[in-house]
Amino acid sequence: MDIRELVRCILAGNLLSARQWVADANRASMAWDEVGRPEGLTKTEMSVAAGLVELLAARSGGTPPSWTAKVGALQEPVVLDPGLEKMPRSFARAKKEAPEPLRRRNLVALPDFLDVA
Repeated sequence: MDIRELVRCILAGNLLSARQWVADANRASMAWDEVGRPEGLTKTEMSVAAGLVELLAARSGGTPPSWTAKVGALQEPVVLDPGLEKMPRSFARAKKEAPEPLRRRNLVALPDFLDVA
């Protein structure tokens, strides 16, 4: 599974495909610590990739690969959930309570972002 696919789905606003990607990764018992540093990504895409890998690794009880720690925050916030900025209370909550790996990189999402059953 290619993390670049997940990043591009999210940045395109295609959260249905993103959730399916996460569900497939969970079913495959993805080894998050073995996810290689993706090549050919923009700074924004790389920040999203690192945040997602750390988030999903933590949710599965695993550890992220070491490359994620070297990816810093973006200057401007990036909203990962389309339309969230149009809902003032939800947007404020997302900025305050986003999962730590996302919040640390200035990525805005609700606490249960991509949480699949």
